[in-house]
Amino acid sequence: MPVKPNYIPQVLIIDDEPFNLEFLELVLRQRGYRIITANNGRTGIELAEKKQPDLILLDIMMPGENGFECATILRLSPETSEIPIIFLTALDDAKSTRKGFDAGAVDFIPKPFEYREVLHRIRLHLKITENDKYILSKTEKSLKSNLQLSVTNDQLPRTNTAKFLATSEISKAYFHESVILANNSESHLLLNFTPPKLNEQIATLIRKALILNTGPLYTPAETFRNIGIALQEAFDHAPNQTIEVTGIYAEIDRGIETLTLVDAGALPPILLQKNGSTVLIEPQSGPLGELGKGLLPCATFEMKKNSRLFIYSTQMLSAFKSAGEGVKELKEACELSSRIDLETACQAAGEMLIKDSNIPDGILIAIEA
Repeated sequence: MPVKPNYIPQVLIIDDEPFNLEFLELVLRQRGYRIITANNGRTGIELAEKKQPDLILLDIMMPGENGFECATILRLSPETSEIPIIFLTALDDAKSTRKGFDAGAVDFIPKPFEYREVLHRIRLHLKITENDKYILSKTEKSLKSNLQLSVTNDQLPRTNTAKFLATSEISKAYFHESVILANNSESHLLLNFTPPKLNEQIATLIRKALILNTGPLYTPAETFRNIGIALQEAFDHAPNQTIEVTGIYAEIDRGIETLTLVDAGALPPILLQKNGSTVLIEPQSGPLGELGKGLLPCATFEMKKNSRLFIYSTQMLSAFKSAGEGVKELKEACELSSRIDLETACQAAGEMLIKDSNIPDGILIAIEA
């Protein structure tokens, strides 16, 4: 008696061109996939939330919500954040590609379609997704094990990173750690905690998660998501408490001179670019919320040599009447000190945030490309 495959993936195709929908549906049905179609972004998002497909093929150029906007919405929703998205596009410039990856795409299929390439990429990413689920399960087990912290003796170059600590006390309101990467590059994680406060056990767990979830196999969004999973494990013992964690994960790649940043509800980082312009990088989402759920969109910027990034904990602005007022003053302080060495600039900017006897329990970190 014949048997049926155990796993038949379901693919959602979102495209406003009838010919593209018909062609892709025909090709994929012939190969045995289950297919759902939508001819606009809004319908596609609703179908994704309702049907929970295994993969989404998403056209970029559509009326109403374009592909970039749809991908961002899908990534921010816990119900659809883990579904891989492949963009269908005639755009082949570097800016569009970068924007697509920042929005959460895993790949691009160029138009006009070559059906063998379509089938290959779909099969590849469905397998990768299954492997990711397996790796995540192994990571959770490793977090609970006696994993040794592989702290390196190599320090980040003094000319590249500086810190301003408002107090010498061990803080329970924020967590900061850096990771040394290849090509004289690094990443920085900064988390802000409200009750339950940070303790050494949670800090150790976060460091373990960084060790397990950084390196060439992980995008910044994946690292940040997996940190959320680790935090959820840590906070499972406090189910009746409201947990709010905001944070930033910034990866500075000096090899290709880029900054890729994920911001979940934290105050906007300040990027002083080499050309003299200043960018306030607004959050891509609210607080982490349901920890561990959601691959947040990223923002990628050029970070040429001598550009500077300032990230800071929420408490650094506690002396001001509003966060907006504090951000404005910090931005001005960073700009005023842009021509002096990084260490002095970081100290000067930090000291400008201290008003009278109000000493914040916070940290300011300056990173130079």
